[in-house]
Amino acid sequence: MTTTQLDYSVGIGKEETYGTAVTPTRFFESEAEMKYDVQKSQSKMFRPGKRVNRLNRNVLSKIEVSGDQTIEPSTKGLGFLLEAALGVVTNNVIASTSPEVYQQVHTLTKADHLDSYTIQEVLPLLGAGAGQPHTFTGCMANSIDISGKTGDPLEFKVSWLGRDMVTDIAAAATSYPADDDLFTFVHGSIGYDGTLTAPTTTALASLSGDPASNISDFSVSVANNLDTEGYNAGGSGKRSRPNVLGKAGVTGKVTAEYTDNELRDAYINQTPLPLVLTFEHERVLSAAPSNTVAVLQIVIPAILLKGEVPTSNGGSPITQSIDFEVFDNGAAAEPIWIVYRTLDTTP
Repeated sequence: MTTTQLDYSVGIGKEETYGTAVTPTRFFESEAEMKYDVQKSQSKMFRPGKRVNRLNRNVLSKIEVSGDQTIEPSTKGLGFLLEAALGVVTNNVIASTSPEVYQQVHTLTKADHLDSYTIQEVLPLLGAGAGQPHTFTGCMANSIDISGKTGDPLEFKVSWLGRDMVTDIAAAATSYPADDDLFTFVHGSIGYDGTLTAPTTTALASLSGDPASNISDFSVSVANNLDTEGYNAGGSGKRSRPNVLGKAGVTGKVTAEYTDNELRDAYINQTPLPLVLTFEHERVLSAAPSNTVAVLQIVIPAILLKGEVPTSNGGSPITQSIDFEVFDNGAAAEPIWIVYRTLDTTP
């Protein structure tokens, strides 16, 4: 088959054994951006008559695999990546829905290790035939970023750390979910006022206060802060074990028009706020019992704002660009939940 430079694919499969390649089972509309870095060491010793580094004194130090994968989250398939990044998921049918609608509730794992994955990128040669597969093994999700802004689809980025790349595995046949629709900022509701009711296995979270009407963009990042060691004897320059979890960091940012003093005062007084971002797609997954729709919801019990106080904006509407950090408040069962309603039977 003749290809163009647009004909690349990204497929992912969950590994049974760290670093052992598997056939990809899920395919995402994404750019191919994995990197394979061969790091070398050069001898520091000298030899008479040799003024240039000697080839046989330039030796392998280690191999690093990393890369980002950015997708636009849709009503199918996202749970696979959420599980890879957070590590724990419950998956339950919402009662009486027909066809069955599943609610996935994703939370941060408290135990090593995250699952590892094989990522296969198939890239087209310029002016040539079939795509060329690059298969990356031992890939673990170091972080995710979820963001959105007025007028655009949401974005979901996974940053991977991997073990190795091979080029002799045939390209897997691609397949993509049918009837998957994009979540956009238009589908969103953002709230930070009132008392939080946490999600259950089948119910969404809620806030007692009204949703905000002044947020124009947002981002939420979850960093697993995986270690980058494990280059032990016998590994041939590759990691000999899975990456281990570090202290998780959950941060974010919102841009808010200056319509009231709630965010200003919460920053000045360092008052913790809940944060609930809910994106309800108009696609009806099940007409029974009550037009259940696809949902992506991010639920955070406690954030502290890092600024800023409002300043003038040259006569244009005043906005606040506000960074925040997520904390474990000791009362909520989790510091963050990500809830996903979908027709997918499994994450």
